[in-house]
Amino acid sequence: VFPNTNIRGGLCYFLWDKSHDNEVSLTKVITHQLNSEPIISIRSLKTDNENTFIRHGLAIKILDKVKSSNNFESFEEYISSRKPFGIDGYFTKNEKFRASKIGLNNPIICYGKGKQIGYLERDEITKKTEWIDNYKVFTPRANNIGTELNDDNLNAFIGEKGTICTESYIVVGADLKLDAISSKHLCNYFSTRFVRFMHSLAKASQDATSKTYKFVPLQNFTSKSDIDWSKSISEIDKQLYGKYGLKKEEIGFIESMIKPME
Repeated sequence: VFPNTNIRGGLCYFLWDKSHDNEVSLTKVITHQLNSEPIISIRSLKTDNENTFIRHGLAIKILDKVKSSNNFESFEEYISSRKPFGIDGYFTKNEKFRASKIGLNNPIICYGKGKQIGYLERDEITKKTEWIDNYKVFTPRANNIGTELNDDNLNAFIGEKGTICTESYIVVGADLKLDAISSKHLCNYFSTRFVRFMHSLAKASQDATSKTYKFVPLQNFTSKSDIDWSKSISEIDKQLYGKYGLKKEEIGFIESMIKPME
């Protein structure tokens, strides 16, 4: 219907009948994936109390299992807003984005787009100053997860003490009391197919705001976790599939949608 288009996040179209009550009579939902047979389901367009339309019927089953698990807590609450430290993306061209810390009284590192490193004086930052000396994780504010583009990586990296970032990144877990080890575990978690799939369910474009992480469940990243974070990413995925009781068909669906990062 829409050949040779590049619509980030895909396209939904509806045949509208104002007299139809989709929660009572349900609706036929047909999902088309590139080079695959259409997936057809008969269901309500509304998913519980969510205001997000989930296109895939099997994805709804997976989401239900994750949200109904014991102690589900959304990662959304631990994702920063845009401009976490009040610094624009183009700040890397500003003279205050210094190439060296020489001559600075109390320098901190600032990460710009592409992990470009510059130095600022600590007192030049006025927003979220309490996060500067916390371990945290940085991840790009835009990604291709949930779009038709080939790259579906979630490129997270550790923000050590004394670091900040421009708006090219968002901050993850700054209030989770992370250390060097648990922040590495968080990065491993964000590399899993499971997390990237759950993240994709709330995305409609490349934009990856805190709201797009609302279906990603928070985990314990310490040594007391029910997940062994020292394992390979693929092994961590297997543990997560088991934790949420996913069936072979559901696992296959996730892995057909999301490529491994290893």
